[in-house]
Amino acid sequence: MQDATGGRTVAFHADYIVPAKFSLQATANGRTSVPYRYQANGKVRLAHAPRDPSSGWLIIDDVQYPPDWPHDDLVALGLEWVEPEPPALTADDICRQIDAERDRRTALDFAYDFGETPAVDDSGGEIAAGERLLQMRPEDQRNWQALQGAALTAVVSGAPETVLPMRAEDNWNIQTTAAQVLQVLAAMTAHASALLLHGGALKSQVRAAADPASVDWMTGWPGDV
Repeated sequence: MQDATGGRTVAFHADYIVPAKFSLQATANGRTSVPYRYQANGKVRLAHAPRDPSSGWLIIDDVQYPPDWPHDDLVALGLEWVEPEPPALTADDICRQIDAERDRRTALDFAYDFGETPAVDDSGGEIAAGERLLQMRPEDQRNWQALQGAALTAVVSGAPETVLPMRAEDNWNIQTTAAQVLQVLAAMTAHASALLLHGGALKSQVRAAADPASVDWMTGWPGDV
């Protein structure tokens, strides 16, 4: 059997559509089989070719070609590129996606209705706060935790009406009291806990499912309208 490389530089190409007259007896990149299409009875079919255990090269008309033979040269031989099928997601893969979605939702701005509590902008203008968005990125959550400590200290010290402003996403400073701060942060915590519990329930469904990919984990999250 001949060697077709002739010392040429090659570039990586893995899977090809192969006409029926060629035999594809090898794969690339360490896979045990490679998908290809061939003509049979006028129909294009999908088949799998085994990997040649000795060389792992493509065998075309009794000539060996490396799987990373230059693309244009393989096309000239009658082959066409075909994208390999993506691997099926495992239960662990989907559970990691659920964790990522939970974390994404936890970091979204949190809406809270402050009602008539005053909101002051950096120029001193004042309006009723109404509903405002509070940022919930990891660094924001650390700031809320620090504010929670200050609010707890004020309440324990008998000064629940101490004003501890909460800065909203639009840079208005909500003139919340220590008691109000604790109420807002309790609502934040309840929302994050609901996301955590929902994500955990979804992962249990995925692990128990005969077909993990059949579980719809993108809808029904707490806070969805």
